[in-house]
Amino acid sequence: MTVAFYFSEIRVVLVGKTGRGKSALGNSLLRSKHSFKSAASGESITSRCTINHLDMQNGKKLVVVDTPGLFDTRVSNAKTSRELVRCVALASPGPHAFLFVLSVDRFTKEELDTIDHLQELFGNDVMNFVIVVFNHKDTLEYEEKTLEEHIQSSPQGLQNLIRRCGGRMTTINNRVQPGSNEPDVNAIISLVEQVKHSNGGNYYTEAMFEAAEEVFQTKLENLKAELAKQGKRLTEYEMRDTILKEVEENDGILVTFAKGIEKTFVKTGKAFKGAWRTIISVFK
Repeated sequence: MTVAFYFSEIRVVLVGKTGRGKSALGNSLLRSKHSFKSAASGESITSRCTINHLDMQNGKKLVVVDTPGLFDTRVSNAKTSRELVRCVALASPGPHAFLFVLSVDRFTKEELDTIDHLQELFGNDVMNFVIVVFNHKDTLEYEEKTLEEHIQSSPQGLQNLIRRCGGRMTTINNRVQPGSNEPDVNAIISLVEQVKHSNGGNYYTEAMFEAAEEVFQTKLENLKAELAKQGKRLTEYEMRDTILKEVEENDGILVTFAKGIEKTFVKTGKAFKGAWRTIISVFK
């Protein structure tokens, strides 16, 4: 896959506690009410990692990966493990930003635990790619407060979290029709571009993402060969979308990715955490 192809994409992964509005944020970013399943409920609507994209006016493609509550203790380890592999595969070769979704009117210790789990799994460098996005901007508007004023009066834990993320934060109102919150959406995209620039134009490439990309490239070459036999041709985008759709819908292909990631780690001699070894064991 070419450098130009990668350059034309902006990839973000939505993370956060169950029921905080990740899917609603994804719909706002993609200017659609139906890209991801969303409802005004404290229960999780999203049961597995899913991917959607938007062709933006500047010629780039915005790719959004929505996740369930990946660190929800009520979910079995096996299910969480499968979704983590799915998340890594869908975000391959790596996200430009992780959007950590919070609610303006709710902050709990579980939120801190979620970001700690994210850092534990993906490494300390992941914090250089995290942006905090607060849902329910309309609550701040009703109280006539800015986001900065809200943070100043918030618990110390939330203030520390914002500092850990380099002060990168913004807010959005998802309770409006798509397109009506364009300034909020543009502010988020602008922050993602800033993160990308501050990281030298690079996306996040921890070892597991690198390994997943190697598996992805093998699948891509196999698909090219199969299409050639059939006398068919697809663009790079079409072939990539075909593989991503398999990852999104088919648990069987996750076994290929999970074992392929483990094989790549062994082949390259790269060390990986006990947490990832546990995840891989689910697929054996």
